[in-house]
Amino acid sequence: MPSGEPLRRWGFELVFAAVAATAAWPVWSVAHPAIQDLPQHLAAVRVLADYGDPELAFAQYFTVDLFRTQYLAYYLAAIVLSWPFGVLAANKILITASIVGTPYAMRALIRALGGDERLALFVVPLTWNAHLILGFMNFTAAIPLALWGLALAVRLRERWTRRRAITLGVVTLVCFYTHVVPFAFLGLGAALIGLEWRQRRETAWRWLPLVPAGAAMLIWTQLSPAGESTVSAASGGGARGNAIFMSASQALTELPSWLTDVLHGEQDSQLLVGFGLTFVVAAVAGRRGGNASSGPSDWTVRRRVALLSPLAALLYFVTPASYDWIWPINARFPLLAVMFAIVALPRQRGLVGAAVLAAVVTLSISSSLEVRRAFVEFDRDEVGALDEAIAQLPNGARVAALVFDRGSRQVKFAPFIHSAAWVQAENGGAVMFTFADFPQSPFVFREDRRPPRVGPRWEWMPERVDPGRDLTWYDYVLVRGGPGRIAQASQPFERVWQSQHWSVWRHVR
Repeated sequence: MPSGEPLRRWGFELVFAAVAATAAWPVWSVAHPAIQDLPQHLAAVRVLADYGDPELAFAQYFTVDLFRTQYLAYYLAAIVLSWPFGVLAANKILITASIVGTPYAMRALIRALGGDERLALFVVPLTWNAHLILGFMNFTAAIPLALWGLALAVRLRERWTRRRAITLGVVTLVCFYTHVVPFAFLGLGAALIGLEWRQRRETAWRWLPLVPAGAAMLIWTQLSPAGESTVSAASGGGARGNAIFMSASQALTELPSWLTDVLHGEQDSQLLVGFGLTFVVAAVAGRRGGNASSGPSDWTVRRRVALLSPLAALLYFVTPASYDWIWPINARFPLLAVMFAIVALPRQRGLVGAAVLAAVVTLSISSSLEVRRAFVEFDRDEVGALDEAIAQLPNGARVAALVFDRGSRQVKFAPFIHSAAWVQAENGGAVMFTFADFPQSPFVFREDRRPPRVGPRWEWMPERVDPGRDLTWYDYVLVRGGPGRIAQASQPFERVWQSQHWSVWRHVR
């Protein structure tokens, strides 16, 4: 080893760790991350972790049914972490693990394939993507599991050992119980990696670790309402109606929004353009290394993994945008297409290679700092007195939320739409709007103690809600903006607290 190699190695390790850690910094910079569905995950974990607490009254309103959901891995991990750290910190830890784990998992895959592991840095600017901002925590958590599983599949092809096979089987099973889409790419990729037409026995042994997760998937598709809907969506529709598709032109127009264009303002878009240009330079100017190898990490196996990229790109244009309660569907694929394309990048050498890596580091840090800035300004200027509003509500109460002002000047989408779930995560009780009526929820309302059912997109149309007709089941109503018809004298609600952004209304019985 050259005398300067250890120093360069340690330098790279420090830079890699710093870049990955900086990507997770926004999560820990604020009390209320601007992540749309995060409150629903907090509420779900609180229900599951403290179901038997009489003060929170979860058992009065809900029945726990863990086998309804495919998201067991995420929720079980969050429950365990919530006991010492609390619900919010537990979810922040898991978000951090997915953000930091993704570049390290990509690095493990590239290394297993004999590529330039430094190129794993390309995945860091992709970590703050639309799916994370929307709060699709299970999807983003499954991505590093899928990448790690593919790396294990490559190692298993290189040399089959019981330990490697068991590890791959466990990772694949955990990936399935985190999210089905990254799992599908892991399963297909691992099957392609292990395939050898002239060595059927070896192929069978390499595929053996995939059997438990495959069996779990078959059971889920047959017995779970969410699994049945997923199969129907994949086939273009079913008993719940037809799937909705988007045109190719619309798909192209929306493509940046499903990658990293998630903040208001120009800098986010400029960073995405910079990422694309750097990627092209890396693809054109780099040189492949190790192509002469005849081992499992040669270019043939690498191409099999890289094939997942055009497959994901194709699926973006041919799969539905939504079906029944499942949204988005096709929008999951652009992010995966770009990530799998990183595997095909050639080894970077010379001054151009150094410039490419420096540009990726700069883009990664700039992207993370921009997200942090947006989160800090969101929490400081827009969240307002949410915690004070929640403090006005007793534990175990029935609370509905009317969110007239659901958007943000900093982040795209609707980070306030699930404000009611913040109440449930803190004070317990039953709230609306909630994911409890969705097929993938790990708990459901008790039929004898449930609120009135609401129609699709109820939470998006507070102006259509007649409190005297629709909200009499609830003890309190949390309002952001508005306040709409609830302020009319004829309504059976009185305002008991108000701030600039929030107001709390009590049901006068």
